[in-house]
Amino acid sequence: MLKVLKEANINNKIVLLRLDLNVPISQNKIVSNFRIIKSIPTIEHLIKNNNKIVILSHLGRPKEGEVDEKYSLKPVALYLSEKIKQNIIFEKNWVNGVDFKDSNIIMCENVRFQNGEKLNSSELSRKISSLGDIFVFDAFGVSHRKESSAYGLIDLMDSYAGQLLENEINNALMMISNPVNPLTTIISGAKISTKITLISKLLNKSSHLIIGGGILNTFLFALGHNIGTSLFESDYVDEAKKIIKHKDFEKLIMPIDVVCSNNNSFDNPQTKLISMVQSDDKILDIGAKSIDKYVDIIKKSSTVFWNGPLGYVEQEPYDTGTVKIAKAIAISNCYSMVGGGDTLPIIEKLSLIDNFSYLSTGGGALLKFIEGKELPILKKLGAYT
Repeated sequence: MLKVLKEANINNKIVLLRLDLNVPISQNKIVSNFRIIKSIPTIEHLIKNNNKIVILSHLGRPKEGEVDEKYSLKPVALYLSEKIKQNIIFEKNWVNGVDFKDSNIIMCENVRFQNGEKLNSSELSRKISSLGDIFVFDAFGVSHRKESSAYGLIDLMDSYAGQLLENEINNALMMISNPVNPLTTIISGAKISTKITLISKLLNKSSHLIIGGGILNTFLFALGHNIGTSLFESDYVDEAKKIIKHKDFEKLIMPIDVVCSNNNSFDNPQTKLISMVQSDDKILDIGAKSIDKYVDIIKKSSTVFWNGPLGYVEQEPYDTGTVKIAKAIAISNCYSMVGGGDTLPIIEKLSLIDNFSYLSTGGGALLKFIEGKELPILKKLGAYT
């Protein structure tokens, strides 16, 4: 049984709170505040019960043990302080002790600046545990990792799942175990290698499974189509062929047309039927007929799970398919769940966050959870008992 914060009577304690504040930052400004906002309810719950909080998080992938200012959490501390209207002390040198001074909240500098964090150093975990009385884990996005500031603390402290983590698990379980059918799944991304297990798992559960990106190209190649110079994974063509032979393959929805370009600047978009793609073409999006087909499927769906943009969204007009699919899901009456860091910024940019049933903060962790893999931190917190 998952040990959850809301059922624990935690008052007047120093709480170590592991969050996932790994947000995009440009010129010291927060580009997406989604994960920060999602973390606030747990912070407010702890403060209301007269606790003091030591916030732990990572940001980016700095070289472990080295301080790199571009990965500093200071902009996050300042932003969060404004949002909750509370002074947050930012501690650069925190591992040997912290001082709350005139505040109830401390944010520690990037945990990945500490030697041993990613290797789950027991010595580092012991030092971190000495900073507080209770550990609350609310960072679903790292629940599949074994690191000192998360996995390593659970054996050393009385530990609980925060409100965000509880919501993530409940929504994922509802989508996996008891979705209201018909369920439409949209899986896209550059590499089929990272999502082949997910596709196999969801093909059984879904009424329709729409694929895009490099994953789609690998399937098109496996089906014998000319994909020109399009991104695909040759090592996974045989895996794609196995799925093609699967009894539920008819649930896998293929596009009618695609948008291509045949030069390096991609400034000459051309919409072509799948059968008309040439050897010098690069597939960069789905075409108008395919969009209409997918939108019609979404309209008839009761549940939609979406992971990954459908085209090369970094350049117009190859974001068209993704934008129109996002808008179609937003106005539908279905239960909609979105997971994956590449998809959320698009929904944010379109101001559609409030039009989706649930947006997950987890990327790889969510996919592994849906695949049915045991996530090490969730196991320690009792999620599988």
